Amino acid sequence: KKWRSTVKGKWVVLTAVTDGPLTGGLPKGFEIYVTADIADLSLYGAGAANNGGGSDGQEITFAGSATAGSYIYVTTDLAGFVEYFGFTPAQVYVSSAASINGDDAIELFKNGDVIDVFGDINVDGSGQPWDYLDGWAYRLSDDQPNLGIFDVAQWSYSGVNAWDGETSNSTAASPLPLVTFTTEFTNIDDPVDPPPTAEIGACFEPATLISAVQGAGTSVAVSGDVIIEGIVTGFNDDGFFVQEESSDSDGDSSTSEGIFVFGNPLATMATGHLVRVLGEAGEFFDNSQISAAQLLDCGVTDEVVTPVDIPMPFDGILELESIEGMLAKVTDATVYSLDNFTRFGEMNLSDGLKWTPADVAVPQSEAYLAQVDNASANILLIADDNGDRFPETISYYSTPEFDGLNYANAPRIGDFVSAKGPVFFSFGNYRILPTKEHFSIWRKRPALPDVSAGDVTVASFNVLNYFNGQVQADGSVSFDYPENRGAQDATEFALQQARIVAALAAMDADVVSLVEIEDDGFGSDSAIAQLVKELNTVLGANVYRFARSANSDVTGTDAISNAIIFKPSVVRRFGPLQGIQLPTQDNNGDIVAMRNALVQRFRHRKTGDTFAVVANHFKSKGSQCFEDENSPTELDAIQGSCNALRVSAAVKLGQRLKRMWLPKKVLITGDLNAYSQEDPIAVLTDYAPEQRGYTIHTAVNTELNNGASVAVTRGFGFVSVKEVFDPSGYSYYFFGTDQVGSLDHILASPQAMKAVVGLSHWNINAAEMFQLQYDQALSFYNGANGDLIDFTAIGPYRSSDHDAVIVSLDMKRQHRFFK
Repeated sequence: KKWRSTVKGKWVVLTAVTDGPLTGGLPKGFEIYVTADIADLSLYGAGAANNGGGSDGQEITFAGSATAGSYIYVTTDLAGFVEYFGFTPAQVYVSSAASINGDDAIELFKNGDVIDVFGDINVDGSGQPWDYLDGWAYRLSDDQPNLGIFDVAQWSYSGVNAWDGETSNSTAASPLPLVTFTTEFTNIDDPVDPPPTAEIGACFEPATLISAVQGAGTSVAVSGDVIIEGIVTGFNDDGFFVQEESSDSDGDSSTSEGIFVFGNPLATMATGHLVRVLGEAGEFFDNSQISAAQLLDCGVTDEVVTPVDIPMPFDGILELESIEGMLAKVTDATVYSLDNFTRFGEMNLSDGLKWTPADVAVPQSEAYLAQVDNASANILLIADDNGDRFPETISYYSTPEFDGLNYANAPRIGDFVSAKGPVFFSFGNYRILPTKEHFSIWRKRPALPDVSAGDVTVASFNVLNYFNGQVQADGSVSFDYPENRGAQDATEFALQQARIVAALAAMDADVVSLVEIEDDGFGSDSAIAQLVKELNTVLGANVYRFARSANSDVTGTDAISNAIIFKPSVVRRFGPLQGIQLPTQDNNGDIVAMRNALVQRFRHRKTGDTFAVVANHFKSKGSQCFEDENSPTELDAIQGSCNALRVSAAVKLGQRLKRMWLPKKVLITGDLNAYSQEDPIAVLTDYAPEQRGYTIHTAVNTELNNGASVAVTRGFGFVSVKEVFDPSGYSYYFFGTDQVGSLDHILASPQAMKAVVGLSHWNINAAEMFQLQYDQALSFYNGANGDLIDFTAIGPYRSSDHDAVIVSLDMKRQHRFFK
């Protein structure tokens, strides 16, 4: 609303103040009118007087010159100012001097003296017409600058949270953007009435159909001011959704019948009410909306909005753009990502999990490319009802079984969700906005692994850089040493250890190959010794022992190593713990290495049958190798950094195992850092170039083949137990792609495969939220600071970032060996 007045006098004069519509009253600012030419603006300045605490003095000094009739602006947020008020000021200052709330005053200075003031600097103005989040105020009279004596009658106010010129919330109709900043001042003796504005009309009078505003395209078909009527279907923190009555539907499935209204709803409004909206239609970051100027609540309507069913999958069946703004529902959709759940209250849904393509199919095959396409297909997000970062509560996350969020009821990858709410588009994805009443989640959080009955169970488990610290001369334990890759203090370590022990105790495997444990030998202070001691303490007896060696080189030279623990009541080890040093690579002077494989032979006490476990941790996909920095192939890029070096590791491992005196039953276990269909797994199993479609090569600059890269001609004949017994299982979730797959494997020799009766992926980690991890949980929750979400409970869940893989064997009475 534009008002015209004249301000006399040879001074600068305050003419408008704003406390903006965003959270915290942003953008804040004030306007100053220049009544005469000023050659040196540095004589003038401004400051805020906060909370009735008296003057804070001059906080900002102006610069340059100004001409009569011009304006000076001070704001806390120039970008927000421009966005909400529609113009860029010629003279503007960004300053905390504009950080005013409803109980604050503003002072103008000349030569250090107050020449004009808005508000009383010595009175807390809370509860007065100008209050926190009030909207805006503008000067009505033509008086001279008040020289520090404030007269409330000289000003008009929008009222508490009102942006339409009303004086209270109860009479406020809509949140209007402030336009006082474009005011022109003329002679007050010849006042001009406010220009006419569009009238919203009465309820049930003719209005534009929402479908006509939306149109069949990706943006609104009608721009500028429109008047619509529709039924309220939901609320967000910056507006609400309305949908056309079914009786006024245009019957065209390509045009949406709903739309988002940007602005504060009336206090009387609720879902199911018919409302009339006057505002400007447009797009806000590709989401159609109407910026409300006036609202009427027409009360409860008899018409019921029927939600649109969003099928899963919906690609090729339903274009979500055609239901933007409409009420919709989705049933039993799969949660495939929770990356932004605690950050923004978002869940990513689809028709199933997103699989790492190379876990499902051979790289570059048709099946592989189909998985690449599926990564971006059929995506729908669940949205929170506000834009808060790291909210203390997730608005919709509640069911009759639980209320709120903690370690015990956190959502998981693979959960099934049903939800109902309006659909909108934001940050590249369509979202549905449910309330607690219209959200449900079905979870299967396995308390124990599903292991088939057998004589012996063998597991592989990554313990996420389990470092137990270094004992100091005074007996204390320090975690501050260069080799430490795990917990950074005793509190973190206590939570990490408790969860790992809980997982191992519940797993109850007879033999466990451990990955990522501190490589500090086998002494009483070693990591492996402490872990087994703590595990036995929880179990109440000396249930487990660890395989050890008098040879300190057996575990290699990396800061982490593999380890093997076992139940002596079920199996006994025979022969030494042996190490296999896997290839290293010279990458232009930098030596790239990986952990030694560890080999331990066991005899089953009941049957006398023998078997060997080979614990591994191949080179990761993170840091680069020679091939990655020197013309990498597409196949290398698909399979991650150091793929060729992992191939060399598979070749070296296969060759060494052939030459070792071992039982015929051999299990290769561990984190091979290769997905199920990638080259290293193929080399250890059934690889044949003619079947795979390309030839696999080893890495250059290793100890193999005099440093040359050579073609691999055949695989080593081990069998992937997963592919036979649990092909849909996975052990890892990569947040960078929101995809699942298996990096942790158990490969069986043909004779061992005959003894296998089952395999289980115990999904206690990969499916769990990253924020539950011990270090994240402790930083996320700090009771001293009053944070409400507690992820610090003890249990097996998120004890690591990899899942345990467990195989069950039915042993026979035999003692055969092979070389």
